[in-house]
Amino acid sequence: MKTTAKRISLILAASLAASAAFGAGHAMEQQKAREDLMKVMGQNLGVLGKMAKGEMDFDGTAAATAAEALHEAAVKVTADEMWEEGIDSMSVDDSRALPEIWADYDDFKAKGVELIAAIETAQAATGEGLQAVQASMGALGGACGGCHKVYRAPEE
Repeated sequence: MKTTAKRISLILAASLAASAAFGAGHAMEQQKAREDLMKVMGQNLGVLGKMAKGEMDFDGTAAATAAEALHEAAVKVTADEMWEEGIDSMSVDDSRALPEIWADYDDFKAKGVELIAAIETAQAATGEGLQAVQASMGALGGACGGCHKVYRAPEE
């Protein structure tokens, strides 16, 4: 499992690089930074999900590393500077962010808070073992979907 932990550490490094690459306000730079962070989140959620489903052996260290990287990315992607007010994300090529974000920005931000809380529950669960991680996955998936269903266009 050392390879998994090493891979997850590289993913966390990519997360930090993505946030460092974030510029001071261009919609395209914001979109790219958000996409990079979402990829990091997806990869680390995938590690936790595979362990929870039994598709990958449970490794507490690798699970904790994945949960930490997931948290680190979520905190960045939900930050206000990643969503510059007045920028129409749909005007950026290939963005799936919907303008509904601005119609109810308070709800959008609240969904980010819910996501971070679900991730923190999963983080704590990694130290408690496989069953605890499995139990945390429903809330984590629900928090992801709660935002995506309302504020992200479906893939074409």
